[in-house]
Amino acid sequence: MRVGIVLVVLAFASAADAGQPGAQALRTLDEFGLIATPAEATKAFEKAMGALRESGGILVVPANAPAGWAYENASQGLERIPAPPAPAKNWHAGPGVTVLDLRAGNVTLAVPQMTGWKVVRTLNMAPGQSLPHWGLYPAMEIENNVVQGASSYLDWLQEPVKAGPDRRFYVPTTRNLFVGQFLNAHGGPGYGGGVSRVWVKSLGYDPEKRMQFFVADTTGDHERGAIVHNKNHTQPLMLTTNANASNQTFDLFVKRRHYACGDTYLVAADFGYMGDVHSAAGDENGVCYATYIRSLTNIFRATVESADPAKGELVYTGAANAETIANSRPIINLNPKKAIAEGRVLIVSPSSFHDNEAGGGNVFEGKPYPTTLVDGVQKGAKEIRMGGLIRGTKECPWDDSVVGRFFAVDEASELVKGSLRRWYEITALTANADGTKDIRIRRYWWGAKSAGSPTLFDRENYTFDGHVRPLKYIIAPGTYPCDLSRGVTPGGPSAGSTGRRTLTLAPYSDRGTAFDFAKGDPIEQAIGPDPFTPLAFRAFIWDEVPGAFPSPVFDIANMGAVPRAEGIALRGGPTTLEECAKRPMRRPAWGSMLALESAANVGLDCKADFAEAAILFRQPNRPQTLAWQTHSGGRTTVGVSPKTGDLEVKGGGVDTGGGGVTRLGGLSGTDKAARNLRGIGVKVPAGAASLAVAFPQAEADVAYAVFIEQSWLTSRAVTARTEKGFTVAFDKPAPEGATLDWLLVR
Repeated sequence: MRVGIVLVVLAFASAADAGQPGAQALRTLDEFGLIATPAEATKAFEKAMGALRESGGILVVPANAPAGWAYENASQGLERIPAPPAPAKNWHAGPGVTVLDLRAGNVTLAVPQMTGWKVVRTLNMAPGQSLPHWGLYPAMEIENNVVQGASSYLDWLQEPVKAGPDRRFYVPTTRNLFVGQFLNAHGGPGYGGGVSRVWVKSLGYDPEKRMQFFVADTTGDHERGAIVHNKNHTQPLMLTTNANASNQTFDLFVKRRHYACGDTYLVAADFGYMGDVHSAAGDENGVCYATYIRSLTNIFRATVESADPAKGELVYTGAANAETIANSRPIINLNPKKAIAEGRVLIVSPSSFHDNEAGGGNVFEGKPYPTTLVDGVQKGAKEIRMGGLIRGTKECPWDDSVVGRFFAVDEASELVKGSLRRWYEITALTANADGTKDIRIRRYWWGAKSAGSPTLFDRENYTFDGHVRPLKYIIAPGTYPCDLSRGVTPGGPSAGSTGRRTLTLAPYSDRGTAFDFAKGDPIEQAIGPDPFTPLAFRAFIWDEVPGAFPSPVFDIANMGAVPRAEGIALRGGPTTLEECAKRPMRRPAWGSMLALESAANVGLDCKADFAEAAILFRQPNRPQTLAWQTHSGGRTTVGVSPKTGDLEVKGGGVDTGGGGVTRLGGLSGTDKAARNLRGIGVKVPAGAASLAVAFPQAEADVAYAVFIEQSWLTSRAVTARTEKGFTVAFDKPAPEGATLDWLLVR
């Protein structure tokens, strides 16, 4: 095997040693002396580098070299002409040595320090030939199949554990646990109290406690609430740069000069383009960074060929999508004779499944079911208890045996892509005095949590006072696979059809009963019913020293000669609320398009001139308002009527804080604007017993009031009102130099 690796790498390494004269030498370290000890190996290595310095080549460090011995491949130097200290007129890299290290079962390639390792692929097909139908044709491809042995587990112990052999560690879920797994078991609380490095000897289910556990030997005591965890990184490519010398570099540099058309994707790159990158009817254009996030729905389905409850093994046949099997999603038994579907369920929703301060949410029979904080398994800590309610009608034949099985809403409007159920593990059952029953399910929010209900697609499917919506459901047996080493064949859609077909299952409440897996049972592996939807971009920053430069997290600058349409464009989903109502969840595509959740000096800082507006509300269908939520739950909005263009303040008054209001055109308490405000110092002829006042602008009608104050003592009355003005009569005629003031309010 290693000889094959050496021969394969030789082709690449010779390219790395470009510019060396003659054929490349392939030598082994033990040719240059003894290598039994680190001192001997160092001496042999120095001798080898001296021998290969002029010619370059490949030096193989055999597997029997000392395990703890370290070396440095710094043999390659810079050739300068003329030689130093004269100013250089020409220079190039000297011969380099590639070190191929076969110790400890790994293959490590230490390349020449200047020329590195280079892979060259020239795509230049003969005339008359062409690449076939759409495909990928990489110069190098790494396939990384992670089937069994890697871990991603972190949760809290549900009961204390004493030091000793064969101890039961009760955990909220055995999802992602398997026999032989390495785990860090802390003494507690949390990550505190020291840590034991334990190996999982077996998995189990305690029918009396209705709890899952694993068995392991431990050297220490563990509190209730101590964390058990292990998470492994199994990446296909890792880049490490230790920079002690000043330099300017990219750890991943993708450089393209695009002289032809063809849709183009780059990652963190220098992209130069000439002409139209967009290829005819293709839609990608040139993209320097792209992320496409999709929910996968091609779930595994098969039939049980055989099952061995004693061993916890299941052999499947007739598989579809076997390559998608994972140890973090349950295998569901779809035999209808082993399912429960009688009766209906009512589901009540809280205001929030994770925010205990969000309020109670829907009220059913006068009672809300909010998310609350309860005492956590870690002493002194609180954890959320997700709110909501799943209530089965009196016709539901539920008893304690449903705990540990899986629940799904079976309405067409709640199926993913019209066919996939979302399965939730049942954690508790409560029988009510009126014959109804309530169940709780397991959901995940920084650990396994008890939840009162799932999140439904359609808000009309929730029940609340005044709206009772009975739903079809199904409860079926199932459990998590805990060992895939004999059950998954990495590859394409046919994987598992003739390869590995044996799954090891975690113990569960129905093992060995009539509800266990048996020959002929149809099965499927559920989709994740409760995903944390992926983040397209994440930037967490840990600056500890104030900087001299005002560095933004996103830095977007248009240095070109032409404008861009938008700096940031948020798109997707419908544009009207009417269209939103037709979606599965009857909601817009975004909860908030921009969420500002941190304190700042300025929330939105507009520092430049804006040709049209700093903030533009186009209002294509209805008013687009600014809204302020009050502590008491009230709301004040400011908007502009699309019909009249009037500024509208709703839900609260206007407080100017002592400031004035200028250039006011009128006062109105109705939806009709006043076109006139007041007249000041209007002259009244001497001896006049009345005066007709004309408005600067005609009012819409005569539904207005006029308030008058004159400069002499007299009674007065408004005797006539028209759209164009009003008439006022005086009890005493006006003296010389008389005036009056008037104010109009609609």
